[in-house]
Amino acid sequence: LRAAGLLGATESLPEEPRDLSRAHGVWAARLPDGRRVVVKSAALTGPAGPDDAAGSLGSELFVHRMAHWCPSLRDALPAPTVVDERAGLLIVADVGAGHPASLALLADSLGDDPAFFRMLGARIGAVHRATARLPLPRATAPLVLQVLRERAADPHRGAGASLLAAPTREVVASLCARRDMLAAAARLRAPAGTSLVHHDLKWDNIAVAPGPAPVIVDWELAGAGDPAWDLGCLVAEHLLRDASAGAEVSAAGRALLRGYGEAARVSARAAGLFAERVSLAAVLRVAQFALEVAERGTDGDLERARALAARAVGLREHAADLTREVGSCLMP
Repeated sequence: LRAAGLLGATESLPEEPRDLSRAHGVWAARLPDGRRVVVKSAALTGPAGPDDAAGSLGSELFVHRMAHWCPSLRDALPAPTVVDERAGLLIVADVGAGHPASLALLADSLGDDPAFFRMLGARIGAVHRATARLPLPRATAPLVLQVLRERAADPHRGAGASLLAAPTREVVASLCARRDMLAAAARLRAPAGTSLVHHDLKWDNIAVAPGPAPVIVDWELAGAGDPAWDLGCLVAEHLLRDASAGAEVSAAGRALLRGYGEAARVSARAAGLFAERVSLAAVLRVAQFALEVAERGTDGDLERARALAARAVGLREHAADLTREVGSCLMP
């Protein structure tokens, strides 16, 4: 903070910063003038490659640079205070780092507020529309797409990479045994168009700013990709909030889809195909969660991973119904 000019040489922070680190160093701090900021540093995420001084924050720093000329993206991000790609340092306004949508939903302080979810869908749709077909670095495909596509390309290939934990390999094998899951991954291979995608949209990465208003954080995996994946990720979040095995989207989920459709201006001609891709992406996002839970490898995680994989399979069986519902919401 001193190096960035936000803390004087003799000043100290009025309270201990909160350590929010997971994949890399992240802290929430209150400055002497009362402002609250989130500090993200690549210096504590492991050694950066020779061509990537920003380390694992490279994509997120790039996104914040893009926001200077892309108003739609700027509206979706927390206001930046420092964007230093050379030092691998990002400091942004703290609009709710300690209050992501996940906690707000658990505490029922957000409820199913349709205005909040409609605004969230609109902000994502506006970013996708503004960045469509730009020459951006490609985003890395999620693990679930990688392993399912590898098995579809070579049926005799072992289920999953050998570097995965044994519980994860078990879940991968159960997914690869389903032809419909392999077909879903293959269907998402070639999108009709690409945009800037976040690639890890979930409630933990949606901050609740005053209003309440959604702000999207943690863009480390961002890059050019299929916009259906981003929207499918949030459809999956809504589906997982419902304990039933069906594929009915909640009122809040429908508000999200309507907001997206209005901002992205999905045409009637493209809506059907896009709705199908969103539905398949939602199915595979649930499967991705199963892999992530299995990879943690702590007590009880394997059973939870198996349950998520089974839910993904169940949703795949209802994908046609989900596609119809998504398509009806995308069109005004």
